[in-house]
Amino acid sequence: MTYYDQSGPAPEEKHGTVYHAGNGFYRPYVEPLWKREKRLVRESGNGIGLAALGYVAISLVAGTIYAVAMMLLYPEANIGGVFYGSETVEWTFNLIIYIFSLLFPFGIYTLAIKMPLKVALPFKKSKADLTFGGVLVCLGGCVAASYVTSALQIGLEAVGIGITMPEYETPATVAGIVLYFINLAVAPAFIEEMIFRGIIMQSLRRFGDIFALLASALIFGIFHLNLIQMPYAFILGLCIGYFVMRTGSLWVGVITHFINNATALLFEFFVYDLPEETQIIINLAYNFIFVILAVVALALLLMKYKDMFRFEKAPGVLSPGRKTIFFATSPALIVAMIAAFIMTLPYIYII
Repeated sequence: MTYYDQSGPAPEEKHGTVYHAGNGFYRPYVEPLWKREKRLVRESGNGIGLAALGYVAISLVAGTIYAVAMMLLYPEANIGGVFYGSETVEWTFNLIIYIFSLLFPFGIYTLAIKMPLKVALPFKKSKADLTFGGVLVCLGGCVAASYVTSALQIGLEAVGIGITMPEYETPATVAGIVLYFINLAVAPAFIEEMIFRGIIMQSLRRFGDIFALLASALIFGIFHLNLIQMPYAFILGLCIGYFVMRTGSLWVGVITHFINNATALLFEFFVYDLPEETQIIINLAYNFIFVILAVVALALLLMKYKDMFRFEKAPGVLSPGRKTIFFATSPALIVAMIAAFIMTLPYIYII
């Protein structure tokens, strides 16, 4: 079944009787539209689930691959059974594994459904006001998402559950810092947007934009693999996903993703060593500025585009909610989500 074959449920046709030797005349079975649509959604869910499992599998074996590579390249770096390489080697290897773990399985998925690259990765020029207005709105959404995450963290701590997220040792060398920045700001801005707002969301739009937006944001949140980033990524996925649809280009997502991650790194390098009171003031000022900019940008967009948040009627007969349920309950995607949940467990602890 190709990408084109799944472009949407075809109108149901009336079939007359046909003759089959030995069986006589009979009326062939015509698959109801809702069943066909459910089947196609499930097929997409299974395809994306298998690609996600490929990502998880590569991520899991990355540590072993690194240890073997270090043993072969730097046998003298073995300290107590743990292999330590230079910052340049570590972050270069991390970058290669990160890119490969996402592009390889989802690239296979793209080829399997025969989706053209220009459809999967719409890097085209878009209207400047929609692009930069969308970036500002999305950055304001990042601020809102951070408060949702804080509320979740406080709520879980109230019942005795603590959550954390992966932490990386800040490099000390210039080369290490450059690679660190590329790993955490530049690469995610391009690779994750290509995968989640590109390949995944664009391949699901044939079932309707609302469904594609919800499903891609859900997967984006789940596969951040820790409870702190999951709700944050889900909200950000909704914001970015909508403006990628509206502009028809991934650039709004790339720019937003880059600014968001780069700002976090700048805080890490220049703010977190300051006194706590100063950190709070800078953080509040940053949040206030971007919320104001987001509100102003949204107001201007709403004044210029009267149909700013209008979605076209989805093709097919199933509602976006039912499509999302059928998608999320695809067997391969369920297994992938279970694997993702297991990978979040190291970042959950009892207080």
